[in-house]
Amino acid sequence: MTRKLDILGDPVRPAEPRADSRSGRSRQVGLTALVVALAMWVALPFLTPIAWAAVLAIAEWTLFQRLIRRYHLNIRWAAAICTLATGLLVVFPLSLVATSLITESSGVVAWIQQVQQHGLARPSWLTSVPIVGERLALWWNAHVATPAAAGALLGSAPVGALLGWARKIAGEVAKDGGLFLVTLAALASFFVNGAHLSEQMRSSAARIFGPFGTDFLDQLTEAVRRTVVGTVLVSAIEGALIGAGYVVAGVSQPLLIAVVTMILAFIPFGAWLAFALAGLILAAQGHLLAGVLLFGFGAAVMTVGDNFIQPAVIGGAVKLPFLLAFIGVFGGIATMGLVGLFIGPVVMVALLLIWREWTSAPIAF
Repeated sequence: MTRKLDILGDPVRPAEPRADSRSGRSRQVGLTALVVALAMWVALPFLTPIAWAAVLAIAEWTLFQRLIRRYHLNIRWAAAICTLATGLLVVFPLSLVATSLITESSGVVAWIQQVQQHGLARPSWLTSVPIVGERLALWWNAHVATPAAAGALLGSAPVGALLGWARKIAGEVAKDGGLFLVTLAALASFFVNGAHLSEQMRSSAARIFGPFGTDFLDQLTEAVRRTVVGTVLVSAIEGALIGAGYVVAGVSQPLLIAVVTMILAFIPFGAWLAFALAGLILAAQGHLLAGVLLFGFGAAVMTVGDNFIQPAVIGGAVKLPFLLAFIGVFGGIATMGLVGLFIGPVVMVALLLIWREWTSAPIAF
């Protein structure tokens, strides 16, 4: 009996029986799930900045490609330029926010203490308010006008807690600024490897979810790009313009209120609360015309921005309803800090896309 030999002259061993393909596939899936879970556990502290980097890379991808084509740049140079520009446009404002929160919150505390000690004179126009003017004037005289009344009203105001809260928020901003350095490193990597990663994700989505997977990725990418760019751009412009109105009108702590207005502009009708409150404060200080003009100017800016500029930028992409936008912004901030301001709405966009897919597709029983 002759034995088969391999090219090295060693006897060839008979082939071992192949394991069942289904059980092998199950073990492969189980091993993959285990490795992915372990990787997520190890990378948990960095998941938020990496997610932020992914959102920024998607939002800036068109600009990144134009930069390469127009100036014939190497992909690494273009990635470095876009990453540096992103850092300057985000890290510097974050530092400004942290500094202004501490500085201007001290001014708010000083104003509260001054009102407690000296009272706040009743505005001359208060009695001319129709129907309730006299009652408002009586209430003001009893609770705000004199030092004793103002002290009784504001005596329980947590002035120290207010300052501590502002410093805590500033610390969170500084912390997010530190995490943003990780985001910048991830962003540069996404720029360099973005095309390859996109191909891999599309291939994996098609393999796992079929045609829905690639369609979902395309829609999500376009929605993220247009929604993030449109929302951030329009909110920044609206906040800056209304902030200029605060300065002209003579609002106290205009920078702090402008930052709050810019953040609140991310949700529908959020910024209206900020400049309406600023207008009421001006009116309470006796500057009724300035308060009314400020409110009118803010309303005009928000109307034009929300109804004309933002729809033109977003185009046919997904526009979040009020409830989803509210949950996305504040839920994102609550769970991820300042970074959640950008990631939260993106998660809601993905949810809305999946919801539309399920509700539009026929259900098979």
